[in-house]
Amino acid sequence: MSKKTKLLLQQSLSLLADSQRASIVVIALWTLCLLSVFTVTLGSGVRQKLVLIKRLDERDRMRGILDSAVKKAILQIKKEEQKGADTLADGWSTDAPAFKDIPLEDGEFSVAYPYQDEITGSLTIRYGLIDEESKININTAKRGVLERLFSMVLDMNAVESQELAAAIVDWRDADSFLSIPLGSAEDAYYKGLSYPYEAKDADFESLDEALLVKGMRSDIFEKIKKYITVYGQARVNINTTSKIVLLALGLSEKVVNDIMLFRAGPDGVMGTKDDGVFDGEVSITQRLSQRYPLSEAEAAELTVVSEYYLTTYSSAFMAQASAWLHNRKYSGSVVSVINRQGKILYWHEV
Repeated sequence: MSKKTKLLLQQSLSLLADSQRASIVVIALWTLCLLSVFTVTLGSGVRQKLVLIKRLDERDRMRGILDSAVKKAILQIKKEEQKGADTLADGWSTDAPAFKDIPLEDGEFSVAYPYQDEITGSLTIRYGLIDEESKININTAKRGVLERLFSMVLDMNAVESQELAAAIVDWRDADSFLSIPLGSAEDAYYKGLSYPYEAKDADFESLDEALLVKGMRSDIFEKIKKYITVYGQARVNINTTSKIVLLALGLSEKVVNDIMLFRAGPDGVMGTKDDGVFDGEVSITQRLSQRYPLSEAEAAELTVVSEYYLTTYSSAFMAQASAWLHNRKYSGSVVSVINRQGKILYWHEV
């Protein structure tokens, strides 16, 4: 083999070796890139899973705190002596030490609600429960009561109030006949909707169900929901209810104002220890007339409304609880309704 041929062969072998080395380098770089991408992807997935696990853990701990808040409300109701009258001055209604910023191992909770005094009009936060018996029960309320309530709270005219009240009555009653010729609804109306369903023909099981009724838009519901309920004994507690509810039941404004003044007591503020208390349905008219003169017609009016609509005792309560973990980065709330025996009738977490 000539020198020239050997030289060419050596050059070729050298180029081949360089090419192989270059290929190895390229393969190594691509492998490194792929491993880097895989590592980043894997790391991102792990981080996402860790974040998810952390959130699930926080949610579980938050749920535990909210559960403790409702159990605290149940204990508060059970520990209070059962008597003939429930009032806004009772511990279930206002007791900051029992319901405000209660510390637990994982965080803290409060059970509170906004309260507007019927005499002064001042708005405050009270730590306690809301009396469901202070509201009108839409499972039993007569159409006229609902009409008056809607006209006051929603600023509806007579026709609009009548239509919405009739739609509620027709939703719950067992027949298929309209309460009024126009404006109400039975199966024929609901079956004609884009997403059809039937009128229930039975009691409302939760307040949210009212949103299924013809005319009950979400904005209307938000305005009216604090005055209506589906829980309790279908009577209104005169010691805890609002002026609007009493007017809706058919009492005159003069009688209602007298009731509010009687309840406020000497200090003129409701929910304090000097409040006047009605301690039985049969004595409501007598108790009020001892403090404020009632005409014969006013006394008769109050006696009739007391007989059919009023009570002095409450059997169901709403607990609005808010909770925080210790780091204050995670919070939650729940609205629940519980009865006097401690049974949870409704639970909605936010």
